[in-house]
Amino acid sequence: MTIHSSKRARSEDQKVKRQAEILAAARDLIEELGFDGVTMNALARRANLAKGTLYLYVRSKEELFLLLFVEALEDLVGRFENEHELSAHPADLADYLTDLSQNTPLFLPLFARLVAVIETNVADEPLFTAKRSMLAKFERFAVHLAKLMHLDPDRAGLVARTLMNVLQGAAQFDLTANRDPEGLPDDMREAFAINEFTRNFRPAVELILGAVASD
Repeated sequence: MTIHSSKRARSEDQKVKRQAEILAAARDLIEELGFDGVTMNALARRANLAKGTLYLYVRSKEELFLLLFVEALEDLVGRFENEHELSAHPADLADYLTDLSQNTPLFLPLFARLVAVIETNVADEPLFTAKRSMLAKFERFAVHLAKLMHLDPDRAGLVARTLMNVLQGAAQFDLTANRDPEGLPDDMREAFAINEFTRNFRPAVELILGAVASD
């Protein structure tokens, strides 16, 4: 295995390319080992980097997950913006946003961990950089929602924030829904299963959007 030099990539294009390679290696590790199986040592090996080089780009596992979330959020918002034929009917839009969230790789499991696990363990500088990027993406989501539902910007911003809060909460509850039912008493299986993402998120979104549409 060839280990890249510990020197920082010199040009901006090289830096972007190197970070993309690191994130791709991280996605592979998560798919194979789960979030708990990702370590900085394993990531350095998978990305063919000296560990010192890796720390020039990402300083902790939590910072890595934060970068992956920003990337997943961009994927989700970009796809939402590009759905120009999307129905604004509350039920249809609830279906779409549910499917979009579930089919955006890593988005839901990272969103579920974002506040309590990831952000609390990231240094201020990379956290603030990520937050600025996230806020810009949330704003783009609100702008497209405003166009879709013919809302004024302030109203759309409030609705978008509400949807994102519900989305994050549903993602957090979904972690418990994924518990192996074989290890649960019979009377507890439904109590855990009811936390499944679709059962929480979709009806909540339809209620919120229905109220907005009827104003």
